[in-house]
Amino acid sequence: MILRGIRIFSDEYNPNEKLEEVFHIQAESMCSMFSSFVYEKKIRTSVTVINIECRSTNALERTIEIDGFLDVCVHYDVKNFAKFSEQQKKEIQLEIIMLGLKKACEHLSLEYAPFEEIQKQIISLNYNHCFIWKKPKFSPNRKRKVFVKVDWGIYKIDLMLVIEGRNGTILLQRAVPINHPGTMGLDILGELKWLDNDTVELKHRYIKSEVYTFTL
Repeated sequence: MILRGIRIFSDEYNPNEKLEEVFHIQAESMCSMFSSFVYEKKIRTSVTVINIECRSTNALERTIEIDGFLDVCVHYDVKNFAKFSEQQKKEIQLEIIMLGLKKACEHLSLEYAPFEEIQKQIISLNYNHCFIWKKPKFSPNRKRKVFVKVDWGIYKIDLMLVIEGRNGTILLQRAVPINHPGTMGLDILGELKWLDNDTVELKHRYIKSEVYTFTL
């Protein structure tokens, strides 16, 4: 198997929290960023996903491997997590991932060094998870291309649809509305296509009524 994903969770539950304030929702960006680098390394092991659970007590459950998933526990009390700045939260999330991977590597007999390389990559990017969704799509006459830039932070995701001319000149740049927090917000990125040489359409993956058009 190829290791594909790293996820972090918490044993704390606060029914009064808004969805965007939930610990694992705020961690989705960092986990996505780390996982993208992990997959590039094509690390072969017995699991595809490593789940790292933060426990508020020192009584940690043993590491469990089942059906391609590895569950490990680390000691971190998330009660004070909300008081930190966005940058500090990103740094803490990366530290938690590295703590969990230390235990995972021991269980799976993996080298820790490749994960340390990813850690350095993320730090060099100042913890910012920015990327272009899929590949740019060219207009029917091949004179223009459209793509979506993603800037995924702790609290929100900014999506920017960009249309460029053949020489790289920006012809149109518009924000794409997001109606849901975390990973669910990215579901707006379902299908991007040209309707003609001047108009593009962006469809939600699941909600058929959520369609946006952008015209030069």
